[in-house]
Amino acid sequence: MATTIKDIADAAGVSSAAVSLVLNDRPGIGTDTREKILGIAERMGYSQRKNKAQAGARPRALRFLRIAKHGHIINPNHRVFIADYIDGLEREAKARDFRLEIHTDEGFNPDSILGTFDTDAFDGVVVLGTELDETDMVVFKAAPLPVVFIDTYHPYLGFDFVDMDNESSVHSVVEYLCKAGHRRIGIVKGSIETRNFRAREKAFMDTVERFGLRFDLGDSFSIDSTFEKGQEDMARQLKGRDDLPTALFCVNDIIAYGCAQALKESGRRIPEDVSLVGFDDLPSNIYMEPQLSSVKVSKRNIGRRAIQLMMDRIEDPHRPFEKVLVGGELVVRKSVRSMDRQE
Repeated sequence: MATTIKDIADAAGVSSAAVSLVLNDRPGIGTDTREKILGIAERMGYSQRKNKAQAGARPRALRFLRIAKHGHIINPNHRVFIADYIDGLEREAKARDFRLEIHTDEGFNPDSILGTFDTDAFDGVVVLGTELDETDMVVFKAAPLPVVFIDTYHPYLGFDFVDMDNESSVHSVVEYLCKAGHRRIGIVKGSIETRNFRAREKAFMDTVERFGLRFDLGDSFSIDSTFEKGQEDMARQLKGRDDLPTALFCVNDIIAYGCAQALKESGRRIPEDVSLVGFDDLPSNIYMEPQLSSVKVSKRNIGRRAIQLMMDRIEDPHRPFEKVLVGGELVVRKSVRSMDRQE
């Protein structure tokens, strides 16, 4: 069995990241440690050239790495959401004669994660970066394989990204609610922040200001992004509240589900008392009562574009990095009331 980076790391008593930096001739490792790692790699018969030759002889393959750092987003509630990404990835990979393997990592252990970057088995790794922050992503600078991130975006990091265009999508929500006659719109955000949640909140605040709408800090609710806990959080924040916005924008659909249940249990009707709009357009939206209006972004298209970027990166490792944003559309259903219509 071929020697792996993790084998060398274990023998040297260092991290997989350190070994990867040395073997790829990157800075950041002291001279003594560098020579120790190179010596162990040589004794264990590890060769970058040999591994690349072996890679050329094997079927081409990519890995899709789901990282559930805390599990508030990457959890069973979002199974369908992630399945759409996988469908897009698999279809495009197959069309290019690549096999796709799916791997899930619980928590965030850099050595464990980089240890899955097997240069003998894979040509690149697509990372679901939903729960990762900017500091987490710096770890992947030591990755021995090309990396493309999806479901997140950081403009200053040297990686390829494919994410949804949160700004234009949220603008369409606020614009629609304004045209429906709503002048006081609140937001229900996630208590555990992600880059996309922050982007949606900022886009919401910017658009509310652009349209000259009233906004009070009390019209911002923060709840968990799992259904059960989100419902509990929203119910607690609704206690003693008699005055609510006429409409609420929820930063994703699972949050909208918890919010809707809490509103109903407090005696409020949707949309007669409070209109509701979500984000993600999960299939279960049509089974809600009333059916939930939501922003739809093609996760399959995001997966497809990620594979395309990966192919370009494999062909030319030194090409400029690309940050791709995929636009969304508002799917209007029954959860928004027109304020101009007499009930």
